[in-house]
Amino acid sequence: MIFLETQRERMARKLNTLENEWGEELTLVDEEGVYPDSRYRILRELEVDGRHYAVLSASEERDPDAFIFRVSQKDGGPRLEHVDDEDEWDHVTDALDDMLYLGD
Repeated sequence: MIFLETQRERMARKLNTLENEWGEELTLVDEEGVYPDSRYRILRELEVDGRHYAVLSASEERDPDAFIFRVSQKDGGPRLEHVDDEDEWDHVTDALDDMLYLGD
């Protein structure tokens, strides 16, 4: 049990950086102009293996899907990026499952 707890803590850590900076909701702007600006709620932030991720859901939806974004720093502020790599996606969702089902 102690080994699993230590391994889980090393793998993922809860964060609240975006929420502290922007509040519980934010507006995503499509820089390419393909999609309209949309409001999202920050459900969870976590660090996995030294990288920052945010789990968001659309504010307007009754039964919303969750979306995972990588958070990077650009021009002195946070920037949300899609996670396109399947292995990275799986690694983050596993860490998120651990946080949600085994506790923060």
